[in-house]
Amino acid sequence: MLKTVRFMRRVSFMLWGISLAALLSACGHSLPPPDAGEPKAWVVENVASKSTAQLYADVIAPAVFERSSSKVIDGYTVESGNLRMPDGAMGALVTVRSADGSLIALINTPKKNGVLLINANGERRFESDPKHDDLTSDGILSPDKSDRPGKTSGMNVESPRVVDIFVGYSRAAADWARDPRAHAVAQVESINLSLRNSLVTNVSFKVVGIQVVEQEYLLTEETLERLTSIFAEGIKKSEPDLVFGFFPLKVGNIPGQAGGWAHMPGRIAIGSVANSTIFRHEIGHNAGGDHCNDEGVADYHFGYHNGSSGELMCQKGSAPVYSNPQLKDASGRPWGNAVTADMARVWRENAERLSSYSHVVLGAPKNFRFVAASLKSIHFRWDSTPRAVRYEMWGRDRVSLEPKRFGTSNTTDGFVHNPPSGLNPYHVVAIYFDGTESPESNVVQAKPHETFANEDQ
Repeated sequence: MLKTVRFMRRVSFMLWGISLAALLSACGHSLPPPDAGEPKAWVVENVASKSTAQLYADVIAPAVFERSSSKVIDGYTVESGNLRMPDGAMGALVTVRSADGSLIALINTPKKNGVLLINANGERRFESDPKHDDLTSDGILSPDKSDRPGKTSGMNVESPRVVDIFVGYSRAAADWARDPRAHAVAQVESINLSLRNSLVTNVSFKVVGIQVVEQEYLLTEETLERLTSIFAEGIKKSEPDLVFGFFPLKVGNIPGQAGGWAHMPGRIAIGSVANSTIFRHEIGHNAGGDHCNDEGVADYHFGYHNGSSGELMCQKGSAPVYSNPQLKDASGRPWGNAVTADMARVWRENAERLSSYSHVVLGAPKNFRFVAASLKSIHFRWDSTPRAVRYEMWGRDRVSLEPKRFGTSNTTDGFVHNPPSGLNPYHVVAIYFDGTESPESNVVQAKPHETFANEDQ
């Protein structure tokens, strides 16, 4: 919990006939796409053989996808870009495709906002974002001026920064998302796309860990304040800069419930798993941004609505941008004001703070050592490596041959099964959330048939 008083932001959501099952379970009834005549669910035949574009084409129509990024993150193919409507209006599309053909897509257009989910069996559904009213807020600004957004004198705002973020899910939220790992990657890519669109080049986000907890929590201020304890295990393992929690939005008049909450400025936020834009909005509060500057005060930490379209912090529109007076919409109107609404400036000025909550130093796994051996296996152990999601044990059949992977482990204990005979070199590497790997550990010479152990079991 931060040492200062926080400025809280709430997004009040109104549910319009959404069943509880649609919010709490991927197996229940789904929201129909907003287009008349579209069914609640589809089945895609031979989904693995279809291109990603074929899977979402009818849902984004009549928009044209303008891809601006394509990459592979630990086996997931991640693509993002803007959607261009016939009248020139801008939307956004983020897709995350797994090797089994399943897909999650965040779709935002002026008339359609939601999440497209397709599993490996081809079962497809489109979940429209819950409808909401104007944004409301409550809270006070921290009396510590050094923590206020924009107070960044002396910082090099042009230096590129990467914000490492941890994403947690309750069980119901994870079930709704089907693949929480893909869902987290999609959400983080959506904020990177929005920053690119906003001409913010000195900050980007990266997922460093996820965790699913079995207990359910309400989307309330109380849950926000407990967030770091709810996901204590995952946070300890990943050592992130920012922490975000996804939970289902419950149906009914629940006191204190909102679509999202965030510290402003700060490093923790929560939001509805069923909303395609809440992540970008709440993290915008972490950066120090506010809602619409309705009073027109001389303060640029606000979102903006130009009379025809809004942006992510002043959610009267679906444009995938943060306010920036240098940007214009399809009608030629600016998406910001240098004095009253310039979130792009807020992001640039707060990039260093957002990327500096964690001081983790990544490196090779330490203290890789032999534990014991039998006729058919060799047991190794090593020290925990920050942010590792798994480990791979490597070795050689002969010293002259190239190393090969002999096994993987999700803990700091591992076994090489059916090892080659004789004394051979082994090492371990840590694998991070994005599939990249650490440098190699120290090398240990080991062979099967040993009958002793060099440490207590």
